[in-house]
Amino acid sequence: MKKSIKQIAQHVQSDTSSLEQLCLPVVPAKEITQDPSDNWLVRPEMHMFLRPYFLLDKHGDKTIGFETREVVAVNGKQIERHWCVTPDKEYGMPGPIERDVLLALYEIAYEQYLSKGLSVPEIMHIGSIRKFLNRIGLSNCGQSAAAIKLALKRLVHTVCKSENSFFDKRRNLFLTEAFHLLRGIGIAGESDGQGGVIEETFVIFDDRVRNNLNAKYLMIINLSFMRSLDSNIAKHLYPLLSHWFWKSTQLNFWRVEYQWLAEHLGIKIWDKLWCAKKQLKSANEELKRKGYIAEYKWEERTLVYFPGPAFEREQSRRMNAKTNVGLEADLIPHTKQEIIDHDPLIPVLNLFAQGIPMAERLLKQRGLTVVQAEALCLERGIQLQPIQNKQLKS
Repeated sequence: MKKSIKQIAQHVQSDTSSLEQLCLPVVPAKEITQDPSDNWLVRPEMHMFLRPYFLLDKHGDKTIGFETREVVAVNGKQIERHWCVTPDKEYGMPGPIERDVLLALYEIAYEQYLSKGLSVPEIMHIGSIRKFLNRIGLSNCGQSAAAIKLALKRLVHTVCKSENSFFDKRRNLFLTEAFHLLRGIGIAGESDGQGGVIEETFVIFDDRVRNNLNAKYLMIINLSFMRSLDSNIAKHLYPLLSHWFWKSTQLNFWRVEYQWLAEHLGIKIWDKLWCAKKQLKSANEELKRKGYIAEYKWEERTLVYFPGPAFEREQSRRMNAKTNVGLEADLIPHTKQEIIDHDPLIPVLNLFAQGIPMAERLLKQRGLTVVQAEALCLERGIQLQPIQNKQLKS
């Protein structure tokens, strides 16, 4: 009996902790096609890792999505940046496979167009599924091909909502819009809707994403290093560390609240500190072992990361890449005027507003009552869910 899309999705995402656990045959790294002259650098669109999009928690609810708020100071004014990712009811949230697929699409966009001084076209052909599988490190088999096709469709159907959160480099403004990272796809061999079949697989980036690609508003990531990491959390933490180490060069460390980090990693926010430490220990220790962080420490519910020698080496390669191709990589708009304030109350207030029971304990730890929390939510423009919050009061 033919399986429904939902059944296939549940099978493919039954455990998203790694590609190996998905039972997808993996190609040894030495056999993956890659231009050695490019030093294994890949250039994704800037927001790919800076805004939460991929669910990495293997026990997480794939039907819920993400919502984050950041308060920033721009020219002395407080501005809230609100970001929301809503999954399709049938396909569910993007996970590690979608991350690898999207990264490969950005890699193709750079190789075939941007590196040659060409603009990424509206319709971008990506070659055969077989070559695409090899590019992301999966062997050519039916199960892997089905997983890739499903991942492309999931990327199309996932909605992103930005309120002053997604920066369009070409238009030089923060967007308040709803959009999809991929506006459309066509898969070779499938129906074209007109009685024929699609001859070659292609993707259509959303105009906002394509604007940033063509404006070269990109990150630069060491793909070889990223693939060498075993933990999926480490694979996502690495680009965040890379960016924020660079932004915190003068301080020589990056301090981040656990709840903010968990939100941006797409993992569960633990109430108990020992659970939070256990959750991140494997990723932190792996990045320390590989020299990307020299040391890290917990200060209550805040983490402090110190850059290691691997980051310093990567920075040299990144600067060479920028010089060689004229990238505007890693440049956040209004860098001198904008100060990102990881308001420690925002994550707690978001939990409170959603009626999550753990919020009450976190509020007490900060000496706040429910009434005060309600007032703070109103002050910060966080919408309350009255029914759920009545339960917190009782």
